[in-house]
Amino acid sequence: MQIRHFHNRDLVDVWQVASDALHERYDPSIFTQLVPFWPDGLLVIEDMGRVVAFVFGVMSGVQHARVLMLAVERNYRGAGLGTLLTQEFFRECGKKGVRQVSLEVRASNFAAQRFYQRLGFFTVRRVPKYYSDGEDGILFLRYL
Repeated sequence: MQIRHFHNRDLVDVWQVASDALHERYDPSIFTQLVPFWPDGLLVIEDMGRVVAFVFGVMSGVQHARVLMLAVERNYRGAGLGTLLTQEFFRECGKKGVRQVSLEVRASNFAAQRFYQRLGFFTVRRVPKYYSDGEDGILFLRYL
């Protein structure tokens, strides 16, 4: 297994992992549209030539980054891949002088909330109807 930056050839695998793991249904073009904003914030884990996990983040200010998506293929969950990706994302943030990282999590996704809390994120506030299906989001923040 290796962690590396996203390449356009990863699109099918990333879209498949996202479709299986996340409740939102993303247009596949969103992944390639994010590349110009901050290529170093788009990381994947590849196993045997196939992407099995990814994190996509963007710079949203001079010292602020946002995690837009993090997903791990079902068969690879519990192996620490999400933690590895997040730590590598933090390293990329550090290279750019980022001091804060934020993200949103579904209010009903308690496992994800616990995961991010273990990584040092804390709850900022509830965001009403954040998701396309009307579910609230929870805004998390972490200082680097």
